Amino acid sequence: MKMKTKNIIACIAFLFAAQAVSAQNNAEAFIRLIINQLKSHKNIEMTFNYQISPDGKNLGETEKGHAWLQGESYKVEMTDQQTISNGTTIWTYFVDAEEVMVSNASEGADNTPLKVLTSLDENYVASLTGIDANGIATVELANPAGQYKRVTLKINTKKVELKGADVYFEDGNKFVITVEEMKYDQELDDKFFTFDTKKHPNVDVIDMR
Repeated sequence: MKMKTKNIIACIAFLFAAQAVSAQNNAEAFIRLIINQLKSHKNIEMTFNYQISPDGKNLGETEKGHAWLQGESYKVEMTDQQTISNGTTIWTYFVDAEEVMVSNASEGADNTPLKVLTSLDENYVASLTGIDANGIATVELANPAGQYKRVTLKINTKKVELKGADVYFEDGNKFVITVEEMKYDQELDDKFFTFDTKKHPNVDVIDMR
């Protein structure tokens, strides 16, 4: 099953900076920590496992993913799709079909990782629903008027680590992510956030600009 590119990007966006959370009972303060943490790093890299459910109940097979975020630039690598943006252009590469769609980043400006995160405190109602005996906190983010019906974050408050997230969409889709590793402030050049057609000579380029 394939989800819309902007949905996948926005899902990843919710996770990139969540390492900043501490054992707070104030959910609004938690959101501010997420935003401030994102802005404090030059870039963030995340390795994760993910599952997709078309009905919100039954999950598909576990797949591995990798994502990077640096300002307005990002790269998300999943099993059958890669999405790359340098802040100006977006390349959506469908691996099996050997096609890459090229579009202007401005067309999806409201769905870039940075834009999604910095609007969380404006568009989402946050609540801390509990902390279990192992120090795992559950934080709910709700936006009745948005495409994301609900986002549930799982955080290890003892180690200050994000453990995972469930993202529920209005269309019934559910996207489940389990974070394996987070890295910060690496040396990534500008070419890292572009699609190199020379490395993919058989790919059909569809320019939508």
